[in-house]
Amino acid sequence: MAARLGRHSHPERLSRMAATRATGKRRPITRAKPRPAAKKPTRRPIPVPTVGRLWFLDVPFQARVPGAHWDPVRKVHVHAGPVLPEHLQPFQSQPYSWRRWMEDDANGSPGAPPAQVAAMEPRPLQIDGARAILAAATSRPGGAPGRGFLLTDDTGNGKTLTTWLGVLAVAQERRARSVLVLVDRPKAITIPHWRRTITAAGDGELRILICSPDDLPHLIARNGRPRWAFDILVADEAHLYRNADTARVQRFRKVSRFAADHADAPFIIFTTATPGNHPTEMTYLAPLLAQIHREPVTVWDDFGSRLAAAGMPVTRGSYGKWVWNERAAENPAMQAAATRHVRGWLAKATPPFTLYRPAPWGPTPLDLMPVQLGADERAAYETAWAEFQHAINALAGNRAVRADPTRGAAQGRAAVMRFRQKASMIRAPYTVEWATATVQGGKQAVISCEFVSTAAEPIADALEAAGTPVARIFGGDRSGRDMEAERLRFQTGKARAVVFTPTTSLSLHANEMLSAGGHASPAPREGVMHNVRYSGLAGRQILGRSHRDHQICPWWLGYAEGTAEEKIAQIMVTRLKAAGDAAGADSAALAGIAAALGVSWLPVTALENDQ
Repeated sequence: MAARLGRHSHPERLSRMAATRATGKRRPITRAKPRPAAKKPTRRPIPVPTVGRLWFLDVPFQARVPGAHWDPVRKVHVHAGPVLPEHLQPFQSQPYSWRRWMEDDANGSPGAPPAQVAAMEPRPLQIDGARAILAAATSRPGGAPGRGFLLTDDTGNGKTLTTWLGVLAVAQERRARSVLVLVDRPKAITIPHWRRTITAAGDGELRILICSPDDLPHLIARNGRPRWAFDILVADEAHLYRNADTARVQRFRKVSRFAADHADAPFIIFTTATPGNHPTEMTYLAPLLAQIHREPVTVWDDFGSRLAAAGMPVTRGSYGKWVWNERAAENPAMQAAATRHVRGWLAKATPPFTLYRPAPWGPTPLDLMPVQLGADERAAYETAWAEFQHAINALAGNRAVRADPTRGAAQGRAAVMRFRQKASMIRAPYTVEWATATVQGGKQAVISCEFVSTAAEPIADALEAAGTPVARIFGGDRSGRDMEAERLRFQTGKARAVVFTPTTSLSLHANEMLSAGGHASPAPREGVMHNVRYSGLAGRQILGRSHRDHQICPWWLGYAEGTAEEKIAQIMVTRLKAAGDAAGADSAALAGIAAALGVSWLPVTALENDQ
């Protein structure tokens, strides 16, 4: 009998079965506790050598370099030794970089300073600007030190040196020790430009970090908090930080202690020649505006709502973006007045929290450059236009898209971009002809492109095939080119033409004072915008790449006659000739462009191309 009971023969199991039959309820079964998981081995950082230094290296992704070892804790390649081997020197950390900061922290001593460059002699305009920055820093609105300053001088006035002179003055007054400078892309040009300016003007014995928005994640520790605290910040091209919903801006706000009380926050110098064409785009100025109004920054978290409460003619649009209200939408004068009023809060403070000086050499000479397409080119254009209309009509006929246009925004944007790229390729030979004639006339040709494969590359290739040396400033880090070296090839006259895609932080003007001493070539520059930008802000920045520092550079906007490009070029040349603070410029221009392309049913943001 016991043998037949099998697995139920254990007395406790028999008792449990009997209880279950009597009550109809199953008693809970106690299960064995799981074994604890084996502990993962603790990862430790590579130690600093007792003799020498732990060198932090900038090794390209997935590259294997002998002597460079991956540190799993610090997330960077390092080399330990008394000296850095010659083959590793191209990868060494650069002065003022985030890698150098980590290297200095690990070693407990600073690395080599940057190489010396020729000293800069500031102009009176730049000295006066630095004084204005210092005055704002020493003011005490509501009892707290001044929170920051907005510098909006015209492109080419020398904002970089003005800003750094202001940093030095504020640091001395406040006994500051550390400075963060955030620059625009491409960082292969903008970071060396700032490093050269700081070296030429003096570092004031400050600890300085220069990085681009792409490097902001390295400034935040694994716990989500800033890795370092800075006494002074510079936000170059400050309009990059206007969209509060982006990861870039969220990181910027952490690093800059954006929401901190005024007394505990660092001093921030915002610099941009294009502060924003709509008052609700100026979200990055919330700390300054809050201090002027004697309010905590949290009151300005919903920037648009705070402006509406102050009487600005704005309302929340159908896509959640703040736009002009019904009265202001058709009244440019009201728009301009509202924008001036918001900036006036900064300008009318005592002392002022902002400064604007127009370029003393006048506005950029700007005109349209029509291209008459040949029969074959016209046929190619008409084919591209028909394909574009077919794609757009298919989207417009989609019920889901009609019900919610945002659902078709990505596809609509892709169709617009494909058409623009095809139209750009068709016109490329004419831009090459213009550049060749410009060079033969004794000038240096400046060519701005928005697209690489359908504009920058074919234009540069054709110019070089025709015997014109070209500097190529496009493609970013992936191109493998030294962008600063390319810029200097053009500036010294070795390359008679330059083809570039960046819109900011790039000097291409004649007679520029170079870091190694001497000046850029005196040959006059002339520029063409091969791809007319749909953003007035970007377009104005491009014009200032060569029309700056008292050097006149005429510019042209290229387009094909009798096409949608012609209407768009006319819209943009009007916008670019308008005053720099013309309210609603980008929004109005995009609406006109959407009408010219027949895509008015799309949100205008679908036409934006944020590179």
